[in-house]
Order: sequence, then C-alpha cells, then structure tokens
Amino acid sequence: MAKGSGLISPGFVAINLQFALVTAIAALFFAFAGYLQVLGIDSASTGFILSADALAALVVQPLIAPVVHEGTARSWLVGGSLLLATALICLTRVTSVPLLIGARLLQGAGFICLLSALITLLVRFIPPEMSGRAFGWVSLVRLIPYAVIPFLFDLLSLQPASFPSLLLAAAMVAVLPVLLLLLPATRRTETGAAGSPPGWTGMIASLRSFAVAMLLLSVLLFFCGYSTIFFFFKQFAGTQGVGSASLFFTTATLVMIAIRLLGSWLFDRYSKAVLCAAGLLLTALCYALLPLCASGLFFVLLAGGTGLGWGIVMPLQAAAMFDLSPPAARAMNQNLLVVMMQGGFFLGPFIGGQVLARFDFTFLFFLLAGLTIAAAALLLLVPRPSEMPAK
Repeated sequence: MAKGSGLISPGFVAINLQFALVTAIAALFFAFAGYLQVLGIDSASTGFILSADALAALVVQPLIAPVVHEGTARSWLVGGSLLLATALICLTRVTSVPLLIGARLLQGAGFICLLSALITLLVRFIPPEMSGRAFGWVSLVRLIPYAVIPFLFDLLSLQPASFPSLLLAAAMVAVLPVLLLLLPATRRTETGAAGSPPGWTGMIASLRSFAVAMLLLSVLLFFCGYSTIFFFFKQFAGTQGVGSASLFFTTATLVMIAIRLLGSWLFDRYSKAVLCAAGLLLTALCYALLPLCASGLFFVLLAGGTGLGWGIVMPLQAAAMFDLSPPAARAMNQNLLVVMMQGGFFLGPFIGGQVLARFDFTFLFFLLAGLTIAAAALLLLVPRPSEMPAK
C-alpha cells in the first residue's frame, strides 16, 4: 500500500468483518464444556476434547505458514471455511469421545487454515506507517465477540442442551467469509508488495533472523502467562477467597476494549518495542500483586491494570512483527506469531498444572511475572526497523 494511504479502506473493513465472524464461532465454545457434561463425558476426556482444536492448530499452522501467500490465500480460505463448517456439523451428530475428539481436531485444522488465509489477505491493506493502529483495530474486532457472546447466552438463558442448534447456525456462518471474498474491495493486489512466495526457505530465513526469533520467543512467554491466568484464575479466586473471577475478566476485557478503541492511535507514535515492553512490565507487576489482593478496590485496580497491559501488548506484538518483516514475509511471520500463541496456550496450562501440584498460587503468579519480565527483556533486544539491514 502506498505511503500515506488511509487505513479504513473497504478491503480492510471487509476482512475485519470476516475476522469478527470467525471469532464469534470460536467464542461460542465457552459453553462447550457444559454441553459435554450433558452428554455424560467424564472430566478427563472433557479436558482433552476441549484442547484438541488447539493441538490441531499447533501442528497444522507451522506446516502451512510457508505456503499460504497472496496467490493461494483465497483457496486456503475456502478450504478452511468448508472444513470448519463440516466439523461444526459433525459436532452436532457425534456423542462418543473418539468422534468428538476427531471433530475437534478437524475444527482446529479448519479454523487455523481460515485464520492464516485472513491474515495473509489482511496485511496487503495495512499502510506501514499505521501498523500499530491497524492491529489495534484487528485485535479489538477479535476481542468483542468474546465479550458479547457470553453476555448473550445469559441474556437469552440458553441451556447447554441447545448447543447443537447453535453449532448448525455457526456452520452456516462459517461459509460467509467465502461469500465476502466476492466483494471487489477484497480483490486488491498490492503492486510489488508480495513478491515471490516465501516458502520453506523464507521461513527458515525468518527463524534465523535475530529480531524475528526474539519477538517470537517473547510472544511465547507472554502467552504462557496469559493462558495460565485464563485457565486457573477461577480456581485461584475460589480457593483464596479473593474477588469474583467474572468481575476480574469483565473489568480486564472492558479496559482492553477501551485501550484499543481509544488509544490505538498512540501505537504508531512511539517505539512499538518499548511501548510493548512497558505493557509487559505492567502485566508482570499485576501478576506478582495478585496473590496479595482481596475483594474490593485493589482487586478491581489489578484487573484494570492487567487488562491495560494485555490491551497494549497483543496488538503491538503483531505491529512490531509487521514493521520488522520484509513485505514478502509479513503474512508468514504473522502466522508464526499465531504458532507461538498456540504454543503458549498449550504450555501455559501444562506448566501451571505442574506448578500447582507442588507449590501454591503465590509461587505460580511470581513465576508468571518472571516469564513476562523475560518477555519484555527479549523484546527490548529487538532492533528498531531503522536499525536493521536493508530488506
């Protein structure tokens, strides 16, 4: 995209709409555990069924990252949409543990193919001087369904037994991104931006880049902490007698929405690495203080501080990767970030469970704070784009 072009183009809006649709499908699965309980699935099997889609994404994403590029993205989007819709329909029909696991693996594979294609299509519409603002909007679009859909479940008093009907509706939504590709705005071709597809050689070159490697490791450490908080905070709140887990996440989510809605224009005015590192340090401080909190104002302030840190860090990680990547590798490197995110969601709960089997929540949260500080330190090692060799 030519320098000085606006961010809110028809193509950018159309692809963000597709992100919203796909994220809304994923957000439905916050109620999946209740449906599995209705089916009589035991707790051990439920845990694996819930994580099976992330496992599939973790395996599939590194394999397809080098081969999803501007020339193939539409095909991957169509294939991913159809796989996802098929998996959702299967989940309405199967009730045995092996078939539920198979359907979830198929769902994860379809979702990650679709997501990779959307990321590849998106980067063409981001002006280099507006990458911070762009990923601020994208992360906001992907966050809102997670805030809205649980509220709608409560408002409509939807029961777990109605989950199959919702999945059938979601299957129809899953194919809408294919229809949105018919919009002329999404057909724009960036002159000279894509170059040759990166392929495996390009991915190896990216992983050998010091800047890319440091940023990827920073993202992995951050999401190890984030996912552990996400999965274990309710248990912590219940056993420690602190404030409500729902209040914590609601407050954090509202702050994340506010910073991305009102403050993303700041993301391009300062060093993304430094600002992101500041967000990581704020997050680490909040993690370390969580064992000391109780219900009341301090609890809400820590929730807000955590949400502020998360709201700064997530879009700036993507924006920093966009800025330091050659144009031909931008989509691939964004997809490598998703691999690190999936890795964090796999490693975080595993590490958290092992720690809690031997220690207490205070030790766990101090450990998460340490990991997050390490993520900030790695990020500060990333050279600014102006300091890097010519691309």
